[in-house]
Amino acid sequence: MTPLDRVFLGICAIVLVVLAGFIIAAVLGSAVLLEWLSSPSLGFDGSILAIILLLLAVYLVVVAVRFDHKKYIVYARDLGSVRISAECVESLIVEAASQIIGVEQVRASFSDVVDPKVTLKVTAYPDHNLGELSEEVQETVKAYVEKTVGVVIQEIDVFVVGISKKTDTDLHEIA
Repeated sequence: MTPLDRVFLGICAIVLVVLAGFIIAAVLGSAVLLEWLSSPSLGFDGSILAIILLLLAVYLVVVAVRFDHKKYIVYARDLGSVRISAECVESLIVEAASQIIGVEQVRASFSDVVDPKVTLKVTAYPDHNLGELSEEVQETVKAYVEKTVGVVIQEIDVFVVGISKKTDTDLHEIA
């Protein structure tokens, strides 16, 4: 649930409590609601209240029909199905690519669980051949995902989005 959802649900709750209060007051004999309904400002007040209620109702319908768009790789088994989320596969991809010497940082996105495609955004160390490094990343990620998840990746796009300020040798000297 997003913070915006929480705000709108809070507003809905407040509006419903106020309306329930007016109805309870009318049932108990208070004339507050009846006086407001017969007042000359009802046209303006009622229009604002109607617009607020309409907007809240539309928002609640949108929230109610909003689907979870998480992607899963599904394996049918004898005892039931196994679902592996795309986020899980992405974290495995990042783990595999991060183990390659020359790669400092990796961000991965995994799309289409039927014909899997992976996009990697890599920050590399400056003392490596970027073409060879990219090929090694592709091959390593492909083999690792096939071995651990059992999915054959159709395409792996590597984008070198940055070069590190450090070198591999700087890191080995520190350790």
